[in-house]
Amino acid sequence: MSVTTRRALASSFLLFSLACGEGLPPDDAALPPDAVGETGTTESPLLFGILAGARIRAVENVYLRTGPSTSYASLRLVSIGEQATVVSETPSNGFYRVNVGGQVGWSHGDYWDQVPSLYVNGYALSKDQEKWLRWVAAKTVPRLTGTRAQRLDKAALVSWWAMKEGIWDLGPNRPNPSSNPQSFSICNTSTGDRVIWPLESCNNNGGPWQVGLSGVQVHYHSQASVENMARQLYAREGWSIAQVLDHTARTAGFAAGSVEHSTIVNTTNLALRKSWLLRNHGVGFAIQYPQVHHQCVVQGLSWCYGGSHTWNPAYKFASSRAAMTTSVAHIRQHLSNLAP
Repeated sequence: MSVTTRRALASSFLLFSLACGEGLPPDDAALPPDAVGETGTTESPLLFGILAGARIRAVENVYLRTGPSTSYASLRLVSIGEQATVVSETPSNGFYRVNVGGQVGWSHGDYWDQVPSLYVNGYALSKDQEKWLRWVAAKTVPRLTGTRAQRLDKAALVSWWAMKEGIWDLGPNRPNPSSNPQSFSICNTSTGDRVIWPLESCNNNGGPWQVGLSGVQVHYHSQASVENMARQLYAREGWSIAQVLDHTARTAGFAAGSVEHSTIVNTTNLALRKSWLLRNHGVGFAIQYPQVHHQCVVQGLSWCYGGSHTWNPAYKFASSRAAMTTSVAHIRQHLSNLAP
């Protein structure tokens, strides 16, 4: 991924603004319109991918309610800057069940953001880096094959790769699905890297096409090897390839019945089908690990680390081989502490 592309993606994230929809309920009508927020999207972009137990902070004044909509009674007004703990990672109408100072209720996720607390190579992780690291610990480490130590090794190295590539800093699922790490897709062209939409395929004569939470390259892996890995990782569920694609689409934020979900599950475009199997977190990490290990750990190739890695966040985790080694060790320790 080029520096220009990373800057463009970062700019699009900074320009993100919350959508409006519901309006204040009658019991809030006396408050100034900007005094409290509850008019966000039906899915929460700021908390997309959040896990139960995560610490979050109110980014605006917002109500804690008895249920998941503005029609439920208000328990209290949460002031900007107050912190809470996520009780359930599954939202309802964009509302999350949270614990604010011992009081449990529902609050709209658009008005909360994660509080980061982890460090790697001496640098505090961004809220999105930490969110996805915790997600990988909870979801990906148990999905991979091997002993716990082997699964941690795989998850740590691929997490390092994705973090230094900037993929985990791409932001939420709205307004641009290509800026969500779960549906991320970037194509290398003659004029540089170009972000493409989740239902596009990259026809660049076998050149780099990077996708998903793992930042895996689509063209470097055969259709058969990717499908075999998917079957292996989901053998205990007995899932078909279509079921793996269904799960992957929904995990990326595309609900069953949506055009995107239907296209992902039913596409006859083999390149697109392969890319979405690789966007499955387990498949992507399992397929990506041997390549990153060989190119970065064994060969030490220039695109892995070195003095040219001056952009943020690469300079934090990949300025040298020592930075890579230390970062991977720190990530592994975090994953070991967090994973089941």
